[in-house]
Amino acid sequence: MKFLKITLLSTHLLCACIPAHYVYTPLVVSDIEKKGDYSVSGTFSTSPETKNFNLNGHYGIANQWILQASITNRDDYLKAYEYDTKGYSFDVALGYTNISTVKNFYVESFIGYGSGSLNNSGIENTVNYAKFGYNKIFSQFNFNYKLNSTVEDLNTLSFHFPIRIAYIHFNEISYNSTGGGFGTRQIETLIDDPREWKISIGKIISYRFKNVKLSLSASYHSTTNAVELFTFGNIFIGGGISWRNFFITKTNNQ
Repeated sequence: MKFLKITLLSTHLLCACIPAHYVYTPLVVSDIEKKGDYSVSGTFSTSPETKNFNLNGHYGIANQWILQASITNRDDYLKAYEYDTKGYSFDVALGYTNISTVKNFYVESFIGYGSGSLNNSGIENTVNYAKFGYNKIFSQFNFNYKLNSTVEDLNTLSFHFPIRIAYIHFNEISYNSTGGGFGTRQIETLIDDPREWKISIGKIISYRFKNVKLSLSASYHSTTNAVELFTFGNIFIGGGISWRNFFITKTNNQ
């Protein structure tokens, strides 16, 4: 089950309130089953105004127990909003899965800790800025269904439904908005109460051939304030390809 996963297509449709103050992490499924299994996955998106990437790693520290780490970089040059955004986040989590080759339905669950930082700076009015730093704890559940379950190497179509809830505490908030350019009312509200809840919901469809897996994914992210519960803050759309046994030569059992 060892494989390397590289995402070929990834598009971020940014709908967040101004200014950006949180780095959303794409939702991923590990497919880890037993001790020693590992996976590496990444997403990358670029346009004239964005250069964003995410790198994830999963390792089976024991049978059905998973250690996960993720780093995300955000670099957006939002000319329409007259500022650019640079930031990063880092997460680490411990997870459990009941996946097996004889089950159609299986669940992955994670609990983890992360930190991040974002710096928004004015493009034309360079004295304007809005900086944010935060810590978070989060929990994620992945509900997965495989159409085939009898033989691992069979062509398999799978559906994945990840859900993440995160509690954010901002430990750094500072800004200058001379002559406008930033949503100062939102910033002041966050200073008064530097805590937020985030919810992320996704859907991933994957198809695995003998040693190659293709996937399409979409995820939606929102704050959980009552007035914003159904106002999604970010939308991620992507596609990927995975190679099983990428670093080793498969041998037949004797």
